[in-house]
Amino acid sequence: MRSISSRLLLGTAIVLAIFVVLTGLSISYSVHKRAETALFDRLQGLIYGIIGAAEIGQDQTLTINEFELPDSRLHLATAGLYAEIIGDNGQALWQSKSITNLTPSVSKSVIGEWVFKRVTQSDTSDVHTMQLATVWELDSAEELAFTVHVVADAQLLTGELRRFDRTLWISLLASALLLLLLQLWILSLSLKPLNHIGEELNEIERGTRQKLNEAIPKELSPLASSINLLLKSEQNRHQQYRHLLDDLAHSLKTPLSVLRNIKSDNAAISEQTGQMQTTIERYLQRAAMRTPQYLSKPVSPIAVISKLCNTLSKVHDGKNTQFDNQIDDVFMVRVAEVDLYEILGNVLDNACKFGANNVRIHSDTRRRQLIIDDDGPGFPDSHRSALTDRGTRADTAVEGQGLGLAASRELMQSYGGDLSLDTSPQRGARVILQFSA
Repeated sequence: MRSISSRLLLGTAIVLAIFVVLTGLSISYSVHKRAETALFDRLQGLIYGIIGAAEIGQDQTLTINEFELPDSRLHLATAGLYAEIIGDNGQALWQSKSITNLTPSVSKSVIGEWVFKRVTQSDTSDVHTMQLATVWELDSAEELAFTVHVVADAQLLTGELRRFDRTLWISLLASALLLLLLQLWILSLSLKPLNHIGEELNEIERGTRQKLNEAIPKELSPLASSINLLLKSEQNRHQQYRHLLDDLAHSLKTPLSVLRNIKSDNAAISEQTGQMQTTIERYLQRAAMRTPQYLSKPVSPIAVISKLCNTLSKVHDGKNTQFDNQIDDVFMVRVAEVDLYEILGNVLDNACKFGANNVRIHSDTRRRQLIIDDDGPGFPDSHRSALTDRGTRADTAVEGQGLGLAASRELMQSYGGDLSLDTSPQRGARVILQFSA
């Protein structure tokens, strides 16, 4: 079963069926017990009423005042309720007018003990019986022992309980069916965002959509964000390859010019050819390693920045640039280490190139930002937004091709982040690296 809705519906149906069965059995058992308790109380009250209607005659015989009997059904032969008083020697001292020859026999019992039971009779329906053995003390100090015996047709109670059970199960099954339909409707609403994502993915495959809509329930938002990052990675990968080819062509331009101008110098040709080969291999390796790893383990940029600061201090030894690394220990980013080296290396190298004496690197963990401030000349306000475009340079007197910031920004965007330029508190350059969550 591959359908999520089918699995959920089947699971709900099983749970609902178990609930209905357990609930029905529990209610039925409780009602049956309560009905037996009510019958016990009713027959007990009937026996008390019969004893209350009993009188002792002058000849010390027991008689019943028929008009004081607590239940009129004792006067009807077909009422299904019988009563009798049995003496200690087994003789019948009194019988109600509804008595029949099929009345169960009375068993010996302890004085004052209530005996309630259901009796199964082979030729008639089952009956409930209750008896109480008691003793009256006569005026002559003699004792008259007798047993009050009441019999009720069980068919009456059984019929009522059967009708109750039938109504109960019909009601529970109807409720279960309605709940199942309601659950089906709720499932269709709950799974609608998933179905919508499936439709959008089909549109992306057909080329009619660029990314998933992230205005969805928060439980699915990480999934949609990750898919959009992967889609953006695929879109940027082709653009990166084109840019890498531009970088490769630009790197080979100078060696090729030398080769054209020194045709007779074999040693120089060999040297430049080797340089070309090295350059080609380096860019091919970079092309293979530049695919972003969005789901990689988060890493701290502290170690990368420390290594870069040490390296740049040696490369730009004459400028004596001081680096202040103030990255929070808890600040982590999901960027491949090789890309992190390139992003930060380009930014920090620019700060050293353009005359910064002090470079401060700090983080804003809440905003997911890494900020590089320096005290150099800063970015010109006139065309600051264009400095992150490929080939645009702020100062043509400084060696370079205007590719560093552009390459760093492209890498940041490929990871769902961005690179922006601003002015530092020292009126120098500020570069803000905005990382995705």
